[in-house]
Amino acid sequence: MKGRIKYDVLTPDETSLFADRMERLLSERGIDLSHEELKKELAKNGCIVEGNHVWFPREVIKKALDSVPAEFTLYAPDEANNMTFPHPEGSFYTRTNTGAPFYQNADGDKHLVTLADVKEYFTIANALKNINYVALPSACDPAVPEEAIDVFTLEQALHTSAKHIWIQPYEQANVKFLIEMCQTAAGGADNLREKPFVSFISCSVPVLQFKDMDAEIIYRCAKAGIPVQPCSLPTAGANAPVTGQGVALVAAADVLAQIVMLELLCPGLPVIATTLLFSLDMITTQTMQSQTEITMGRLICMQVFEQHYNIRCHSYGTGTDSDKMDGQNMIERTSLIQAMAMSDASVLGGAGQLDTAKTISPIQLIIDNEIFETSRRLRTGLEVSDETLNFAELLAGNDADGYLRSKHTRKHCRKMHRPKLFLTGTADDPEEAKETLLDRAMKEYRKLTAEEAASQLDAEKAALIHAITLRAAEELSGK
Repeated sequence: MKGRIKYDVLTPDETSLFADRMERLLSERGIDLSHEELKKELAKNGCIVEGNHVWFPREVIKKALDSVPAEFTLYAPDEANNMTFPHPEGSFYTRTNTGAPFYQNADGDKHLVTLADVKEYFTIANALKNINYVALPSACDPAVPEEAIDVFTLEQALHTSAKHIWIQPYEQANVKFLIEMCQTAAGGADNLREKPFVSFISCSVPVLQFKDMDAEIIYRCAKAGIPVQPCSLPTAGANAPVTGQGVALVAAADVLAQIVMLELLCPGLPVIATTLLFSLDMITTQTMQSQTEITMGRLICMQVFEQHYNIRCHSYGTGTDSDKMDGQNMIERTSLIQAMAMSDASVLGGAGQLDTAKTISPIQLIIDNEIFETSRRLRTGLEVSDETLNFAELLAGNDADGYLRSKHTRKHCRKMHRPKLFLTGTADDPEEAKETLLDRAMKEYRKLTAEEAASQLDAEKAALIHAITLRAAEELSGK
């Protein structure tokens, strides 16, 4: 029977212990939260609220977790890109990197992300079959007010992306405008609730502390029925325990607190637990993401959420601490992708990123698309049967001439994985034989950006969304 390779870091007893410690942190230590509307809602739902501190009794945690849907769909502007969770083929989904302020273009120039870069990046992502949804980068375009840059970035994404959009607001006051824009693009609030083609990021500030902006995301998205992928980004040795296990516990508890709050306010809301772990290099004091124990910490989070809680989850599935497209980069990201692909993760994130998620590159995105395809194939495993073994022909012994003409070979040879960007043997063309992986990725980039991307919005919706963008810019910046 067809199976798949899988990494489990924890034993069953360790998994139960880990989950118990997550819940003890929420019930005995609690969280810091100052958002008044959210605190009132939590108090009404059985949480203990004193000033700006909230505790979650065990029975409240259980009530909330019982509401988390094990199956749901994240929709896309182009329904061909809808994502059903769990993945119907037992595979995983992928997303582009979020939050990166720098863009390294195809010529190697590195600069702050502009709206034109966003358009190019999402145009490329539309064409890559192993990139399933996109996340807003941290654009910084001098042509628009900086206070509303996330609003302008979302407007560009709504025009360009044919795939599900993951939104990270920059300010508390911006959240309502971002939601209004999405509801307008969907044709109304009820339509967005029914078929959410966007989801939001909420984050903790470890350990177990939540800014008003992120509390606002939780509160408003729950009220609007918009899926959230609650996130935690602790750094081992800085604001979390130094061990992979310890930083994993902080990240998982932070995310669990957000899931509980979301489900108490909106039972049945789709959520994806998003634990993005980092570490502090004790020699350089730099924040890093590719340290080996941190990778295992991510695997712990995937195992606990997927196996113990039956909650879909994701973490960085690719990335590097190198700021170059060099050997370190390719080794680190491929190692991370392969490890995460062998976990229970429903989503592998961070596609296209360099320099510890601070830079995105369209060329790297194209290469990641290739590596993801290899990892998807590994995760599916191999079915063992008399047919796949070609046992009858082997048993007959009529193989003196080999298997090139075998019916079995003709049936299966086209199913063998063949990476599009990789050389397989010596190329017939001498010039082609000189090409590197980066050369072939560059050729793919030129092909994908040769034509103007069609807008995903009709003229009426585009005009309404632009009006919201201008209103937001005026209110948020006073300009």
